Amino acid sequence: MRRIAVGAVVLFAAIASVTPVFAATPKADPARAAVERAGRAFTEAYGRGDIAAVAAMYAEDAIVFPPESDMVKGRAAIEGVWKHALDTGIKSLEFEVVDVVSSGNLAAETGIATLRVQAMGSQESTVKVKYVVVWKKVGGSWKLYRDIWNSMAPAAAPAMATTPAADHPHH
Repeated sequence: MRRIAVGAVVLFAAIASVTPVFAATPKADPARAAVERAGRAFTEAYGRGDIAAVAAMYAEDAIVFPPESDMVKGRAAIEGVWKHALDTGIKSLEFEVVDVVSSGNLAAETGIATLRVQAMGSQESTVKVKYVVVWKKVGGSWKLYRDIWNSMAPAAAPAMATTPAADHPHH
């Protein structure tokens, strides 16, 4: 019986010594600050209409995956994607970084982008999209390497009361 009690104390001591490691707040990924700075630079360049500066943030061998479109490969073609976005009414964008994880020369960012859109002859609206970006360290700086985004699920419609009048509005 004494051996069981000693074993339990040893087990408890081992668990107690490990618990603080797991209870600690996770450390921010070291690439996160650089990714957030790059996102702000992207937003500022796009807002100025400097699409060449936006494209320069991509690696030469980058690929973007616009929604419902083919993959677009290479910096020059990617510049065309962002010029088209500006020309079709995306006036500005903001990024909300949800998470960044990195390993070596690659980092993965997930987030939500808010686009301010005003197509010709229409009212301005706001559109939110979700995105994943893979960054690649090139010559000491982080470059966009893979970039994919698509629409968020539409907001749920408010529940409607089900009454005979609601089911048959012509009664």
